[in-house]
Amino acid sequence: MNDPRRPIFGFLWPPTDNAVDGDFQQIRMIRIPARGPWRLILLVGSSLLVVMFAGVAIMSIAGAGVLPVLATGAVLASTVVILLRGWSIGTYVNDEAMTVRRMFSSTACRWSNVARVECSERAVVLYLADGSMILTSITVNSLDTWLRPTAYDAAVIAFENWARKN
Repeated sequence: MNDPRRPIFGFLWPPTDNAVDGDFQQIRMIRIPARGPWRLILLVGSSLLVVMFAGVAIMSIAGAGVLPVLATGAVLASTVVILLRGWSIGTYVNDEAMTVRRMFSSTACRWSNVARVECSERAVVLYLADGSMILTSITVNSLDTWLRPTAYDAAVIAFENWARKN
């Protein structure tokens, strides 16, 4: 009778009474900062527009020939790929490495290759041991932190903590 109540969906959370040892490694990439309201408005709105456009396009080409069907399919597939890439844009970190995903490129490096991290009032920049630099997506004017200076500060602190840890 003295046992604490178990939540309805308790199987979703690991037990809290087990200690984590020092060998624990964060393998999954974590996005810093989390998607902000401006990015979510843009992505959710774009996703809804693509779904509506896809429905209208599929209904309009129902009786058409092969060429309109192929052209519409190519446009829809390209739009979905670009939209999915938009959802994955950002700076990601884990215990081994960090990755900056942009719309048409990605940059990744191990923490051991980072010489220093420079956090200015505008952006976070990594300088690597080979002399190159990586501009992260953690900036004051990004869609995740725009008009939210505390979100930028929190993202900088979180990124610095990951960089110091490794």
